[in-house]
Amino acid sequence: MAKKTAVWGIDIGQSALKALRCTQGDNGTVEADKFDFIEYPKILSSPEADAEELIQDALKQFLSRNKVVGDKVAISVSGQAGLSRFFKPPPVEVKTLPDIVRYEVKQQIPFPIDDVIWDWQQMGGTVVDGRAIDAEVGLFAMKRDAVFRALRPFQDVDIDVDILQLSPLALYNYVCFDVIDKLPKAEEFDPDNPPPSIVVMAIGTDTTDLVVTNGLKLWLRSIPIGGNHFTRQLSRELKLTQAKAEHLKRNARQSENPKAVFQAMRPVFNDLVNEVQRSLTFFQSMEKNAQISEIQLLGNAAKLPGLRQFLSTQLEIDIAKSSDFRKLSGAEVTKQPSFENNLLSFAPCYGLCLQGLKKGSVNTNLLPQEIVVSRLIEAKKPWVLASVGLLMLGMVLGLFFKANALQQVDPMHKDAKGMTWDASFKNVVAESTKSSKFKTKDDELKKQLADFKTIGKELASASEAKATWIDVYSAIYQALPKDPRIQALYEKFGESASANPKDIPFEDREELYIDHIDSVYFTDLSTWYTPAMKSIHENQRDKGVADLKTPAVTAEATAAAPAPAEVANPLQGKAGWVIEIKGSHFHNSQEKIQAYLSGETFLRKKFIEPMLSRSDFVLPTGDDDKSQFSLGDIGIFFPTITAMAEPVDYQIIYDPLAPTAPASGGAASDSVASAMGSGAAATDGEEKENVYNTKIFRFVIQFAWVPRSPEERIKARDTRLEEIKKKEEEKKAAETPAAAAETNPQ
Repeated sequence: MAKKTAVWGIDIGQSALKALRCTQGDNGTVEADKFDFIEYPKILSSPEADAEELIQDALKQFLSRNKVVGDKVAISVSGQAGLSRFFKPPPVEVKTLPDIVRYEVKQQIPFPIDDVIWDWQQMGGTVVDGRAIDAEVGLFAMKRDAVFRALRPFQDVDIDVDILQLSPLALYNYVCFDVIDKLPKAEEFDPDNPPPSIVVMAIGTDTTDLVVTNGLKLWLRSIPIGGNHFTRQLSRELKLTQAKAEHLKRNARQSENPKAVFQAMRPVFNDLVNEVQRSLTFFQSMEKNAQISEIQLLGNAAKLPGLRQFLSTQLEIDIAKSSDFRKLSGAEVTKQPSFENNLLSFAPCYGLCLQGLKKGSVNTNLLPQEIVVSRLIEAKKPWVLASVGLLMLGMVLGLFFKANALQQVDPMHKDAKGMTWDASFKNVVAESTKSSKFKTKDDELKKQLADFKTIGKELASASEAKATWIDVYSAIYQALPKDPRIQALYEKFGESASANPKDIPFEDREELYIDHIDSVYFTDLSTWYTPAMKSIHENQRDKGVADLKTPAVTAEATAAAPAPAEVANPLQGKAGWVIEIKGSHFHNSQEKIQAYLSGETFLRKKFIEPMLSRSDFVLPTGDDDKSQFSLGDIGIFFPTITAMAEPVDYQIIYDPLAPTAPASGGAASDSVASAMGSGAAATDGEEKENVYNTKIFRFVIQFAWVPRSPEERIKARDTRLEEIKKKEEEKKAAETPAAAAETNPQ
């Protein structure tokens, strides 16, 4: 199985490091299997904090608890650190769009192009006849020194970063995948009636990233107000230290005077609302038809008491409650208290993981190209050197072996014993022949061993609580008709003996010859015992002596006849085997036909009816004892002749020196060939010294077998005997008053 791609999404915030590891599930879902949340001792933007040292310490702590080797690593940077621009190109051919983008980069980005790292992506639009129509292109850039400054802490701890993305774009990926139920299709987008837009407010420590999107359109802005502004306001108004003000902000409702706390923070509330209102007004001035449906609050600062209600009241827009990530599975992570408490701050990490798993709507990457190329070369260097070395070694070895081989095959070459090539070839042929014989013998022995293992496995694997196939074969053998004359011959000469047909004609032998037995497992045997099969079975079972002149109803004829009315199927819902017996008999002489004891009639009278009526089949009970059962007791039901043909001429080659049977003899052999020699279809009917002409009747019998354990078998037998006894008692009780009435007439 291929290794699953794993992606670490790492967000270096101003107050904490957030990391989330995701993989793609078997059914395409996104699964979280690891996370980490490391809060800095100080806020990075505070004057007394050494930001690089705090970040490096947090990364070292992260590496001490997690392994990133072999996984993709995607990191985000603040939206303020980057530049986002959007423009609508004219309808142009798709292949010329990159040229237009490069031109726009020089126009839109207010820095020398060599001093920035940029990437772009087409947002929406359709392609008609190879031209991009109604497309919008997003340009995203960062100054080169800012990129390397963001990468430096990771390089210092030997973490190879694969993706560098702006935090607002990571939020956009999260919204498109997890928040919007159904992304609009670009070809179905109507600018005059666009889908509702969602506003994402990710309130960070110092800034708030504002993302407005409907799944296709995207608008970004960074507001210079964050959670730390509330802390500073409290510290300034209530004359508190920074630490006490932060604690009071997080627990405002539990303070002695909550009203005073909220009143002190109100100016920051107002500033934030004003900035958001101004931003949304500007957005709607550009997108006249846009409708804002809700606001998603993200970031731990979003948990500030009263903020949600204040924003909803002032902006008159619904504030959605984000209690979980709907499409992120992995309960080992999502149900962790630390993850749940900081859920709102993990949205950028989630979006980064989506991009790494190729499930993001934006896939731009601001990682410097020289780092990508350098990393690719470093990864290929060992393979290149190894390949060159192996190539040189192969060439040298090849030259050596070629020279040696050339010398060895020289026609004048002789070995140390003076043997020439011709003699060696003859020895090889002789040894090869001997080897082939040994291999053939070995293959035969392997086949025998495999057969023995298969038989042993079938015998050993049968559960002690279930009946075995031996029970079924034993019941079939006991049900077969046995000619006493053949039986006596076997007792005298052994079961390999065969009777001379001059003494015991084949058509006079009351024997059935089984060619083979097949079985098929059914989870529901009622699919075999259909109304058509039931009709065949009951027709064969209900025939009386007067009906013997009527041919048996075949499966084809019954299938063509109208289906009988459906009744409850006795095998409904029962699992088991359908066993098929293919065989033949020779009881088809003209005398037997006239006596109605040939063909299908002989088969039914001598095999089918005894199977249905006998209750003296001897089988183990499971207690080292033997008892008599009916076939129904052991789970065999509805023996039915499913295929037969008219008797046809048949020749049997027999041993003219076969012994003469006594007055009584034995059971049928397993097959005609093994008991009486080889047989073939009759040709001209000419009598030969060791050829016997007769008629053969071929048949197919099927029955259902529901395996029963010894206990179930005994229980079924006892139930049957009790029913028989009960019926006899009822019959006797019914006859007693009648007999008494005849004896004492009134």
